[in-house]
Amino acid sequence: MNDEGQLYTIEGIAAAALILTTVYLVLNSTMVFTPGDTHVYDMQLEQLGNDVLAVMDQPLTWDTTAGPATKSPLEQYIETNDQTGFRDVFLKYSKTTTGEDDTIQFDSSYFYNNGGQVEVIHFAETQDYHRENAVLVTRWVNIEDGSSFGGESRPQTVLLEVLLWRS
Repeated sequence: MNDEGQLYTIEGIAAAALILTTVYLVLNSTMVFTPGDTHVYDMQLEQLGNDVLAVMDQPLTWDTTAGPATKSPLEQYIETNDQTGFRDVFLKYSKTTTGEDDTIQFDSSYFYNNGGQVEVIHFAETQDYHRENAVLVTRWVNIEDGSSFGGESRPQTVLLEVLLWRS
């Protein structure tokens, strides 16, 4: 018999005590859980908003004998300040992929140049109030006749901003 066996035994007991103490401290400490999946929902909502604006910004031809349309529905809604048409089509397109039971809400505005000054017009919104988990999607829209924006009849590019959230 020698002393090596006793040293290994004492070392094993000390290691076990250290492991048990560490496990006890880890399990009894305060744990903070962060919802890591919330950003996924925000990214999906942002992508949905960008897709809806991209579809609305494509010229549509309703009459096959008239040839291709030159204006997109989005351009027409902004030029004529058709808030109801924009709201209805935006909600229709957004619920096409997510389903009729989806509770998407939005608030939109557009910015334009009025003689060197940037002006903002509150455009269309849903009836629900803004929540804190909202995402912002934007789209540059080319307007052929900017006469409805400050009297100048030159082409203009306006910035459409849509704030999206689910209620």
